Amino acid sequence: GKGPSKPLGGIRVLDMGTVIAGAHAGGVLANLGADVFKIEPVEGDPFRSDGGPFLVCNRGKRALGIDLKAPGAKEMFLDLVRQADVILDNYRFGVRARLGIDYEVLKAVNPRIISCSINAYGDKGPRAPLPGFDPLLQAEGGMMAAQGGAPEPVLHTIAVNDVATAGIVAFGIIAALNARNRTGEGQEVVTSLLAQSLTYQIGEITTYAGRPANDVGDTDCLGVRALHRYYQCRDGWLAMVVESEAHAAELIDLLGLNTAPDLALKADRDGEVAQAIEAALALRDRDEVLGEMLARGLAVAPCLRGYEAFDYDWLWENGFFEVWNHPRLGEVVSVRSFADFSRTPGGFGYPVPEAGEHSRSVRAEFGLGQDRIDGLIASGAVFEPAASQAHLRDGGAALFTQ
Repeated sequence: GKGPSKPLGGIRVLDMGTVIAGAHAGGVLANLGADVFKIEPVEGDPFRSDGGPFLVCNRGKRALGIDLKAPGAKEMFLDLVRQADVILDNYRFGVRARLGIDYEVLKAVNPRIISCSINAYGDKGPRAPLPGFDPLLQAEGGMMAAQGGAPEPVLHTIAVNDVATAGIVAFGIIAALNARNRTGEGQEVVTSLLAQSLTYQIGEITTYAGRPANDVGDTDCLGVRALHRYYQCRDGWLAMVVESEAHAAELIDLLGLNTAPDLALKADRDGEVAQAIEAALALRDRDEVLGEMLARGLAVAPCLRGYEAFDYDWLWENGFFEVWNHPRLGEVVSVRSFADFSRTPGGFGYPVPEAGEHSRSVRAEFGLGQDRIDGLIASGAVFEPAASQAHLRDGGAALFTQ
């Protein structure tokens, strides 16, 4: 979708982001109504597949295939930059400079451009050029050890640092657009996966003399306290977070526990109180006992597998999902939007593009001549989907930060 009817309507983004951290940042901007052009080399995004993460990180974009190393390609790319508002990438630190498209080059052709780069470990020191992957950042950022507790580190299978970075990048770009409205000038925005790994543990890694200890994880972590953990019922699991004496008293009454509310709140996750709750809930059907708990004002929820979420009517009632059509895969169900706007609704304007799908059709929007595009396609500097398929089968390039 185009036009000012969306929150970021009229903003043009050249999206060189890949995998999750870079690609999802562009996807968030597309969902908010920006016109996002996914720019890929002939090898394609190394994450390109029909998997769910690729689809949802790249929905709403159009795709241009450009080999920046080929004659004439960089000149065409800079012509796009002259007419764009934002460029984002997660190339490894130093790659943009080697390609001749670092911020100083972009600024020279368009002083209003906002250039956002994601590195793995920052942009200073000997580690800056190293590739980064979410599990490595989970390890070095402390998440794995904190979640695993004393026995061993535990991996979060959701790429938490990548997704967090994408959100921060979209936020940073929108803030830079706001600053440009005031000053008339663009700027460079830089962040890293490690910055997000620390930011998302911001409470845990704040310290001072006498600070209370963090909650400790475990390799099979059901919770941090007896009233703040998961429990197995006869036909599934539920989660509870009970934090007041009044609610603890309700739980004690409901389950017939032999303890006082203040003691129950302090009880550890594996002690007598937890064992008594386990015994009581093991005999109950999950949804029935959830209903009784909710009626008493307790904060509880079912533990769902991702696919089970589609069966919960209230998620559909609140518009969390939408059904859309992928040109090759058919009907797809995914998350609808990242925020609701009363006057300028967001939403995706396009399905997921194939690599280079819009290389020719987007020519007119940027005022590029037909003969010029034909020549660049003939030389291989610009490519369309058929030209990229053989390269995609051979795997992608190792240029990128995840």
